[in-house]
Amino acid sequence: MGMIETLDIAVFQVNTGSTLSDRTSFLRVQNFARSMLGRYVYLEVGSDIGGSLLPHLIDPACEAAISVDLRPATQPDERAEVFHYPDNTAARMITLLSDRLPPAAMAKLTTIDSDVSAVPSESIEPKATLALIDAEHTNTACFSDFVGVLSLMKPDCIVSFHDANLIADAIVNAERFLDRLGIMHETVFLPDTVAVMGLGRLASAVRDQLQPHALDRETSLDRWQRQLWSHIASVHSRQNDAELEHLRSDNSRLVEEIERARKASQEAQARQDAITSSTTWRASAPVRAVVDRIKRGLAR
Repeated sequence: MGMIETLDIAVFQVNTGSTLSDRTSFLRVQNFARSMLGRYVYLEVGSDIGGSLLPHLIDPACEAAISVDLRPATQPDERAEVFHYPDNTAARMITLLSDRLPPAAMAKLTTIDSDVSAVPSESIEPKATLALIDAEHTNTACFSDFVGVLSLMKPDCIVSFHDANLIADAIVNAERFLDRLGIMHETVFLPDTVAVMGLGRLASAVRDQLQPHALDRETSLDRWQRQLWSHIASVHSRQNDAELEHLRSDNSRLVEEIERARKASQEAQARQDAITSSTTWRASAPVRAVVDRIKRGLAR
């Protein structure tokens, strides 16, 4: 507990696929939830091997932890790439966590192999009060995850997003969605790429307590958008270069085939010329003429 309270990222004993600053931000949000809620229920969408679950499983303030993960073998990404997740199973995650945690901590964990939009609201009881969305990093999927998460949360809750630099549009759309529903909310962006949204009575608390540690919103959104565009351009450039190289290779093979055919034609013509210019060919001309007349006669 001392490691969590002092933001000691050594508490992450399983890889999270996050930066060191992200892990500090995860712990900051966890401490914020503990201070505001006392005891909480943690919901995570997209757990991979469980790195971001571990601090909550060892936290006595966490009553239960629910991991919702469709467990795809591959998934797309806003960076115009497809990422692969071999052996992406809840069983593998549970094994890795069990090697580092006591049975009492693991008893708090529930895993659901599903898209969160397909999880019935009544299946999560008590409702969650702290959530992390870290599944498919496309704006479409992230917004869908956010909508699905809302039905599994209490009205006063905290929803955080990892890799906010990739799904910033989804976060902005989520804010507009909450505006439409008339739900009070505040969002801050923590280093490096963790967005934290407080809903209901926790909105002002997120602003007051986490904003001092936050990045400038507009600067971050602009920088992330430019970085994303640059990355997409580099990916497509690599793809275009590969395709151009493939076309060049095909063209080289075609040129070689044409050159071989040209040489073969020249050699055949040379042989024909040699035959027609030979003494034997000239001497046999009368015989060939007779044979041709006979063939034409038979053809009639």
